[in-house]
Amino acid sequence: MPNKIAFNDNYPNISQSDEWYMRALKVQKPVTQTLAKGPGQFSKGVSPKYLVKGKGSHVWDVDGNEYIDFNAAIGPLSLGYAYPAVDNAIKAQLEDGISFSLMHPFEVELAELIQQVIPNAEAVKIAKTGADVCSAAVRVARAFTGRNKIFCCGYHGWHDWYIGITSRYTGHDLHL
Repeated sequence: MPNKIAFNDNYPNISQSDEWYMRALKVQKPVTQTLAKGPGQFSKGVSPKYLVKGKGSHVWDVDGNEYIDFNAAIGPLSLGYAYPAVDNAIKAQLEDGISFSLMHPFEVELAELIQQVIPNAEAVKIAKTGADVCSAAVRVARAFTGRNKIFCCGYHGWHDWYIGITSRYTGHDLHL
């Protein structure tokens, strides 16, 4: 996809993004649970707060501005947005339902594929969120080492072992 990003001496108009944010402040405390998605991570008054479309590596905000999403959806989007093979597989599965209360055969197939790519992976675990996976890794590390302290950098979810080092440890968002 050719780059259609036009550089601008003026900052992008983000007035609709700001309007959505002001609405959110009235009903969402904090406005996002994921710190990495919050407006405090970006330049105030310049960066958009709400995205409505993505295609490949590009995203569009509620004001219609186009950007390259260097964050790749905070990590999991290595193939880009609206990747046809992924979208078609999702659409096909939606016909049969998603988020079942029991396991699905796709979990076994995925684990087998991962072990083909990473032959020394002795076991593969499936989880719903990155925060759950990080918490499981912390539990395994504590059990294996017998230690309690965890050194971390970056964002690792919102569970107590991590969130205690952020401004949200009291349950309040101190950085609106």
